[in-house]
Amino acid sequence: MVNFLLPITFFSKMYTYSLAEPLTMVAFPFFVCTILYQLFCHPERIERIIPSRKAMLIGLLVWLEQLTTMFYSYSRIGESKVSWGLIHSPLNLAGWTLALYIAWAVIRVCIITEIDEKKFVKSSLIALSIYLIFVIVPQILVTFHVQTFNGYVDGIAKLFESHWQAHEGYDFYAHGSYATTLFRVNGFEPEASYFANMMSVIYLPMLIALSVSGYTIWDWAGKKNWLINLAFAFILMAILVLAKTSTGIFAAVVAFMLWVLWAKGKVRISIVTTAIAGIFLLGVSYITVPAIHNMFNQFLFAKQGTDNRTGGTIALALTFLTYPIFGVGTGFTSYFTIQNMPEALTHNFEYEHVYSQYGFPILSESMGWLASFGLIVIIPAIFLLLKLVARSYLKSYRVMKRNTLAIDQKWDQTMHIAFITMIVMIAFSSIFIIRIYLWPYLLMFFFYREHLLRVEQELK
Repeated sequence: MVNFLLPITFFSKMYTYSLAEPLTMVAFPFFVCTILYQLFCHPERIERIIPSRKAMLIGLLVWLEQLTTMFYSYSRIGESKVSWGLIHSPLNLAGWTLALYIAWAVIRVCIITEIDEKKFVKSSLIALSIYLIFVIVPQILVTFHVQTFNGYVDGIAKLFESHWQAHEGYDFYAHGSYATTLFRVNGFEPEASYFANMMSVIYLPMLIALSVSGYTIWDWAGKKNWLINLAFAFILMAILVLAKTSTGIFAAVVAFMLWVLWAKGKVRISIVTTAIAGIFLLGVSYITVPAIHNMFNQFLFAKQGTDNRTGGTIALALTFLTYPIFGVGTGFTSYFTIQNMPEALTHNFEYEHVYSQYGFPILSESMGWLASFGLIVIIPAIFLLLKLVARSYLKSYRVMKRNTLAIDQKWDQTMHIAFITMIVMIAFSSIFIIRIYLWPYLLMFFFYREHLLRVEQELK
């Protein structure tokens, strides 16, 4: 069942809007059934999914802080259509907490050995290949107005595409799928930027690490594994650019810089050479191909319609500066964002007819975390994350120093590079929008953490 853990998260369609997003997707019942099946086959693994006292204490303290903050915010603003309210906010927090536990538990019961880790990565990349061929390539063709694929793209989108809740007079998908309506690539995600985040945070780090380490993940490719993964990574970066979102373009640039830093020898030469050729080709295309010219102007050089993102980020920063220690609580940032929104940035259709009436979403995740949870939660969270990063470096150093045959050094190097790259990509993406509480992000974080714990235990 390890082969299906990450591929199932491609199907991100929400089947109700009354629960926290992770619980409304098909992955949720699948993961629960997987955990139950594994425990039925291996009853002794139940000990692996009992949280430690430290984890339970941290969770309890976060919950107490958030409930107190939610009650305080509610006492100030009362019932408001633009906030989640005193009932729905704790329910959403409970849903995210449950998703966090389920993602951790399903990794704990399924990823036991190094063989399991390799199956997880290999099956995920095979699933990504299928996803790109049957979902993304047709969407790219549609964005270039190849209408032959409109019916196919609309058909699979109707079955699997995740949609935002429609409001009166405002529906992204009224005339078809996201791709055929806006001519932008989104996979099955609600918007192009979310698709770009998923590709750059979940899959690019894997491919970068595999190409740098040269690990033989594809048996049929032999010594050409690094070349296969290098080509795969470049294809994914090209798709990020073609997704027509500034998030994807910037993510591809950041990922490429990290790739060059990690690479050595022939891999670095190949990366830089290919990149130079690619930049030259893009430059020629920008000058000669109207579609490419318009795409870069619209989504990078002369990007329009950023008032809500800019204003929302400023408003969240002001909210955090007003309530720096405890924040305003989960579900209440919308109200304070609207209150703090610069008036000059409110004169647009989306703000006037949707955000100001139904709620303002968090458009800068890092500012959203600070505004929601405050420094009392965010500082310890960053400390714990940095501690995990330091442990990963120390673990890899010890593996190389011991020169032991019991641990696959090249595989450990691959996992280390992928983990650090993912953390950096999350930090970058959090400037914009990244829903790290969704299944693929939670699974990958706990997957890399599980590898770290396994190797640390074997080093003992």
